[in-house]
Amino acid sequence: MIDEVRQSSDIVDIVSDYVRLNPSGRHFKALSPFTQEKTPSFIVSPDKQIYKCFSSGKGGNVFTFIMEMEKVTFPEAVEMLAKRAGVDTSKYQLQKAQQEDKQESNQHETLRWAARLFHQTLESDAGRAAYAYLVGKRGLEASTIRKFGLGFAPEAWEFLLDAARRDNIPVEQLTALGLVTRHRERNSLYDTFRNRIIFPILTVGGQVAGFGGRTLSNDPQTPKYINSPESAIFEKSKLLYGMHAAKNDIRKQETAILVEGYMDVIAMHQAGVTNTVASSGTALTRYQAKILKRYTSRVLFLYDGDNAGKKSMLAGIDILLSEGLTPWVVLLPGGDDPDSFIRNYGKEAFLEELESEKSSFQDFQLRCYRDAGLMENPDTASKAISAMTKSIALIADPVQKELYLEELSKKLDLSRQTLRKVMASSNDDRAPRYESRGPSQQKSSPEVKADNRPISVAERTFLEALLESTFYGNEVLDFAASHESMFTLEHPAARAIFTHLVERFREMDDKEGHIDITSEISSLGLEEARNIALDILFRLPVSETNLPSPQEAAQHARRCLSHFLVAVKTIVLEPLQRQKQDILNRLNSTSEKPEEKKLFAQLHDINNQLREMEQEVDESIRGILGE
Repeated sequence: MIDEVRQSSDIVDIVSDYVRLNPSGRHFKALSPFTQEKTPSFIVSPDKQIYKCFSSGKGGNVFTFIMEMEKVTFPEAVEMLAKRAGVDTSKYQLQKAQQEDKQESNQHETLRWAARLFHQTLESDAGRAAYAYLVGKRGLEASTIRKFGLGFAPEAWEFLLDAARRDNIPVEQLTALGLVTRHRERNSLYDTFRNRIIFPILTVGGQVAGFGGRTLSNDPQTPKYINSPESAIFEKSKLLYGMHAAKNDIRKQETAILVEGYMDVIAMHQAGVTNTVASSGTALTRYQAKILKRYTSRVLFLYDGDNAGKKSMLAGIDILLSEGLTPWVVLLPGGDDPDSFIRNYGKEAFLEELESEKSSFQDFQLRCYRDAGLMENPDTASKAISAMTKSIALIADPVQKELYLEELSKKLDLSRQTLRKVMASSNDDRAPRYESRGPSQQKSSPEVKADNRPISVAERTFLEALLESTFYGNEVLDFAASHESMFTLEHPAARAIFTHLVERFREMDDKEGHIDITSEISSLGLEEARNIALDILFRLPVSETNLPSPQEAAQHARRCLSHFLVAVKTIVLEPLQRQKQDILNRLNSTSEKPEEKKLFAQLHDINNQLREMEQEVDESIRGILGE
């Protein structure tokens, strides 16, 4: 099944769902989805069906990419890609069920189970009042409720707990995912979400990551909204509500509309404005901006028009600009949010308002500062103008930067020279505001080198020949497996790569069969080994999609074997060469006659060993090559 899914999944199509790819010769290039960078270092090779991120060192195939982006296990990544490619997995799942005993549900399965349970409850008698609220008061259609998987959590304290016991869902997982809460005094568990409309929060790929819950209670002491607690799976600052449903339309329309809440997104989608997502009540983060950047370069803010909403949009403008996005803003009249405006005035009026009230980020900034009275005296106006030039300074494109500066000059009746001076001075103040985020993110990144020593040239050459040879047959692997004792690889990553491939070859029933080298590399347990191997593979002049003829393959295999054997010679002789150099160093540093005599004797022995070993290796190579 894995091979079928991999062959049915083009890596360019898969990666394009997450990253905005641009053609670059035979490859595609993009900004890294794993790091904060301004110069693209993320490369996708359609020929080899692999990716390589040169800023983080990460790389792999379609499976590892989905695992990285969706934070899922390998089987879950296979399942997601199979579903996307239309590969029927039922027969494989049946075989798996027959072969394996009952297993504990993993966290993603538990989240999916909870989402189904909440949705089924909403559509049952227990959810009648909640359903009536959504349809009657919020104006939602049945198809919209199903599209977003809305659910209901009854007021009972152990509704979810009881259902989990019936379905053999481990309570520990419910606790870890925040679906149940422990009562500290009683040391008992109870449902976290009670008497609430449930909004499943999905990743870009459609995986349930967590939940939001809106209360139906009128008790002022009850929080209106609660969310799943933060975890490795649910990081609210790295998710955009509705992105799984909006991403394709955002790409088509080249604009994303950003709103604040769940109901705003749902109302907009029901009205046909399907390029809408929400920051879910949190201030826009740089990570969310990076997600938007994968699909578009334009973002339309549609937050509430109150002071809090304006403040959030002013901060969000700088974040979007710093990530290379162009912000636009719409302020709805009368304090309406998108959900209430559509319910009060209808879809057509909303679409007209959206078009007529759209303003540039600069016009919005100026309007906010004027409404707040900041432009009425020189002291506060100077600070407001400084803030506006800071925003312009964030724009990477020099032409855009100059045009925005010219516009601001006209609107304020100030010279561009004056504004440039303000921008230059405010630019120094801006640095810690954004650049300080870099180190903190690097500290939390798991990408720490396990071994600071670089791999030697000899060992890298050895691995290059070994990996390249697998595209043209198994002759080199066969030799390596039968002469494994000859090789002493110093670097742990090199050893891991070599050992894995040799063991994989020995496990093959058909020694002439093809080894899927990208999948084998992606399955390496040592991350450093995986990254080194993928870096080598990425640079090799081979193609997964344009394989040579049998005659060409034989010639390539011969060349690879020759290169491999030369690398073998270097690796075999290298330990003796190091011993020889050590003796020479000691000779240079000693003046003791007895010590010199002893070292010269050792040097003589090493030279003899080197000569004999070199002759032996050369004879072996000639014999293997038939010379």
